[in-house]
Amino acid sequence: MENRSLVAAVPTAFHDDGALDRDGVTALAATYAAAGCSVLIALEAAGGEPGSLDPEERDLVVRALREGGSGLPVFVGVGVVDAAAVTRAHRAGAAGADGLVATIVSDHQRVGEQLTDIAGTGLPLWLHHPAGSPVPVPPIDLAADLAADAILVEATPTPDAVALVAAGNCRALGGLGGLFLPEELEAGARGTIAASAVPEHLHQVLAEAPDEGPMPLDAFLAVLPYLRLEAGSAGLRVRKEAWRQRGVIASGRTRGGQPLGATTKRAITRRLREIGMAPRDSYPGA
Repeated sequence: MENRSLVAAVPTAFHDDGALDRDGVTALAATYAAAGCSVLIALEAAGGEPGSLDPEERDLVVRALREGGSGLPVFVGVGVVDAAAVTRAHRAGAAGADGLVATIVSDHQRVGEQLTDIAGTGLPLWLHHPAGSPVPVPPIDLAADLAADAILVEATPTPDAVALVAAGNCRALGGLGGLFLPEELEAGARGTIAASAVPEHLHQVLAEAPDEGPMPLDAFLAVLPYLRLEAGSAGLRVRKEAWRQRGVIASGRTRGGQPLGATTKRAITRRLREIGMAPRDSYPGA
């Protein structure tokens, strides 16, 4: 990984009828690669909709990312650590994954054996400390025991959690849609994982980050009005609609949640224009 890395949690593209859009997944991978991302993550829990996919579809997503990603490493989310995650980890390896991301939401000792089995795949492993986790302390001890390459820190308050990981000599990666990227970097994060539909802008923020000290905020504040739309429970639907408007995927369809209304779609068009993205398929009336 680069000194400061932008990692893409790639959404899963679908057709309007809900069928998997393999070409759309490939096009997303290519766009993230062109935007300067250094790693692609398939089937990430918040954006990849892994729970809506059958095992064969999951395999197709991994292969599509490898096809479109210009040689970038493809990591695969295996979800919350349990017995099923062990099975998903081995299947991901067979599908061509270059690494795995495992989510920790219970006492570290309770998941140790299953994590050991996941690490037994021999693939590089990242641990995910999610927002709202009942485990207050990042899994630094597990990362050390398993030689995990990084911890994705999303538990709040994020700057404190990132600082704990960095002080423990683990590579910390931020998250939370890039909303706290300046604070994460100031606390010692070595990059961020984002599913954002404007990765070019987040890459610019990272490129301007100093090795230490306060962040310059001009690039971040310029993209913040759009990032606000991606935040919250509707974030996946907003990102997919933005990717559709950008012409990268053909449909903003998700397999869960209510479709976005016209007012939000027009807002997406306006915010994309304001940050210079010039949507190919602007929503009418925006």
